Amino acid sequence: MMFKTNKNRSILTVVYLVLFLSLEVLVTTKNAFIANFDTQIQNSITPMVNAMRTSIMVVVSFIGSPVVSLLLAMFIAILFYSKKRKVDGIWTALTFLGGDALAFIVKEVVHRARPTDKVVPDSGYSFPSGHIFGLTLLVLIIIYLVLPYVQNQESRFVLGLLAVIWLLVVSFARLYLRGHFASDILGSMLLAGTWWKCCEMLYIRYYQKVTSYLKIKLD
Repeated sequence: MMFKTNKNRSILTVVYLVLFLSLEVLVTTKNAFIANFDTQIQNSITPMVNAMRTSIMVVVSFIGSPVVSLLLAMFIAILFYSKKRKVDGIWTALTFLGGDALAFIVKEVVHRARPTDKVVPDSGYSFPSGHIFGLTLLVLIIIYLVLPYVQNQESRFVLGLLAVIWLLVVSFARLYLRGHFASDILGSMLLAGTWWKCCEMLYIRYYQKVTSYLKIKLD
């Protein structure tokens, strides 16, 4: 069983949800504070733009794209399933696919236009970022499900830190390319955190039932 019962999990879920919904309201109402925050971040990055950095950021953005994150998450899910951890594999796949669907629905509901003067062309709506939402889920999968198999504690810490740094690098790339506002990035992380905690609670609640249904021998 991947997750243990934790009374703080429901509290964190509510905190993430309240923070996300508060940010969503500020975004949809075009709050002046959020608009100024986004503008300040954009203005601080604009002087950094040049052809060489743009080429690098395009590659970074591609590697951190929703499709790449999806493929990696499905690879991990299949690996779990093939190693006789069928429930964990199914949970990983459904958590990622369900999260992607949730992010798409929120994006369509909020209907926020992307920043103007994009460095490279981009389509679709801006809030939340599909890149950062999917990558946040992937990083959580790596930290909580994959890295516990790494025996060396220092190696586990370094790998987890690198995963978080990669998330921040991709976040910067999306801001640099003007594919998103800073509030889009923050909202994506909050939504991903909310979804992750909800899925953790569902896993704990139904693990035994699903295991029995699939006739899997418990560890």
